[in-house]
Amino acid sequence: MARYDTIPPVTGTFDSFCIYKMYGRYFLRSRSSLTGERVKKDPAFRKTMQYAALLAKASRIGSAVYALVPAERKEHALYRKLTGEAMTWLKYQWKEEDIIAYLAKQYTRTAIPAKEPAVTILKAPHRRRSRRIRSTLQDLLEAKPVKKLSRHLLDWRDREKEYRRRYNEAITAYPWGEYVMM
Repeated sequence: MARYDTIPPVTGTFDSFCIYKMYGRYFLRSRSSLTGERVKKDPAFRKTMQYAALLAKASRIGSAVYALVPAERKEHALYRKLTGEAMTWLKYQWKEEDIIAYLAKQYTRTAIPAKEPAVTILKAPHRRRSRRIRSTLQDLLEAKPVKKLSRHLLDWRDREKEYRRRYNEAITAYPWGEYVMM
């Protein structure tokens, strides 16, 4: 990042470099290869976008709790702290209502009454009688034709049997077999 000593005519991105003002000085740097579209759609930035979505929720929660804070205690640092705590609890998969109630109790010393859940009347679902015929004991005992295995599977079984037979012979023919306790 280079410092630009003279006042540039413009700020912004041009060809392969970017001019910007920071702390009253102008700086020059190379252009970034990242674009907003790439960050939003590229699978490499999936986690970034997931955390951005969590931060958006946390910001709304922080705003809701900040509105409950008395005017004499309001300052931007408190809002940032509320948002950070909300982000932490969202990572632990708390529900938004629970987070708002918890933070309101912590920072405003007033508890938010829990919302009454909507009353739902559960009815047993109507079930039609099944049209399939129930199998009888005779049907279960009846011999069914066995599906014939493919030639490749049969060959593999034979090779596997042969391999196991040779392996077991090698183990039993171990030269120090008499010292092995069984």
